[in-house]
Amino acid sequence: MVTTLSKFSKQARRTLRLTAAWLIVSLFTAWSEQLALERHAIFEPWTDLLAEHALRALFGGLVIGGIYVFVLHDTMRKWPLLRSLAVAGALLLIGLAAIWSIRFGLPSTWANWDFAGQYTHWFLLLSGSILMLRLNDRFGDGDMDYLLDRWRRPRQELRIFMFLDMRSSTSIAETIGDTRYFQLLNDLYADITDPVVYSEGEIYQYVGDEISISWKLERGTRNERCIRCFFAIRQKLTARAAYYTGQYGTAPVFKAGMHFGPVTRGQVGLVKRQTIFSGDVVNTAAHIQSSCNALGVDNLVSKDLLDVLALSPAKYTIKPMGSIPLKGKRNAMELFTLALPKSGT
Repeated sequence: MVTTLSKFSKQARRTLRLTAAWLIVSLFTAWSEQLALERHAIFEPWTDLLAEHALRALFGGLVIGGIYVFVLHDTMRKWPLLRSLAVAGALLLIGLAAIWSIRFGLPSTWANWDFAGQYTHWFLLLSGSILMLRLNDRFGDGDMDYLLDRWRRPRQELRIFMFLDMRSSTSIAETIGDTRYFQLLNDLYADITDPVVYSEGEIYQYVGDEISISWKLERGTRNERCIRCFFAIRQKLTARAAYYTGQYGTAPVFKAGMHFGPVTRGQVGLVKRQTIFSGDVVNTAAHIQSSCNALGVDNLVSKDLLDVLALSPAKYTIKPMGSIPLKGKRNAMELFTLALPKSGT
C-alpha cells in the first residue's frame, strides 16, 4: 500500500490564500494609483484600474505564488531567510525581465523606471508571502492563531496525540558524539516535516530525540491522517536509510504511541509565550509509546483511538497487544499495533 497524503490539496490551499491576499493588496494599489493620477488631473475610471490590478494580482498569485509554493518552498524553507529572499528575487527578476523584453524589447527593459517599479511591487508581495509561510512553518497550523492571540483564554478540545521516539538514541549518541548526533536529529526533523505537514498535523514539541505531534480529532481521523502520517514517516526514513548509514553509521527508526482525548489548550508565559496542552491524554500517549520496546513493536494505538478511526482491515493489519497497565493509570489500557499489508510493501 502506498501512503498518499494531502500534499497537493494543502499546497493548492496555500496558493489560493496567497492569491486572495494579493488580491486584497491590489485593491489598495488601485486606490492609491487613482489618487496619484487625480493629483495630476488625470482621471481614470476606478473600475478599470481595479480590474487591471486585480487581474495582475490573480495572475501573480496563481503563477508566481504557485511556483513558489509547489516548486520552491519545500527546499527554500531549509535555507536562511535572506538566502531564500535573494534566490526568489533573482528568479523573479529573470522571469519578469523575460516577459517585459518580449513585450517591449530588451534594450528598454533595464533602463525603464516602470519595470523597476513593477519588479519592486512583485518582490515585496513575494517577500511578504515567503515571510508569512515561514511564520506558518514556525508556529504551525496556518490559522494565524499565534497572531490573533486566540489561546490567551484556555479552551477545551478533543485531540489526537502521537509521541515519536528514536530507538537506541543513547547508544547512537555515545557512538557518534554530541555534535554529529545533533546533526542527525536535524536531518531527522527535516525528513519528517513533510509527512506531518501534509497530514495536517501540528508538531507540538521537540524534546531531545522525542517528537510529539497533534491533530484536532476531526482533522486527524479524516482519511486516517494520523495513522498514515506514521507510515509516511517510516517510509521516508526507509528510503533515506542509505544516507543515514553513510553519514552517521546507522539508520534511525522511530517508535510511536497514539491516543486521543480531551485536552485544555492555552498560552503560558509573558516572555517567549508558548501554546501548551494539558490533560491526561498527553501523558497517556507518552506512556503508550514507552511500551513499544517491551512489546517489540514500532507503534501502539489505544483502543479508544482505534474505535474512533474504524480502520479497514483491507488497509491495515491490526494486532491486539492485550490490556497493559500504564504508569499513572488506574485501569489497564487495551492496545493494538498496526502494520501495512505485505502486498503493499
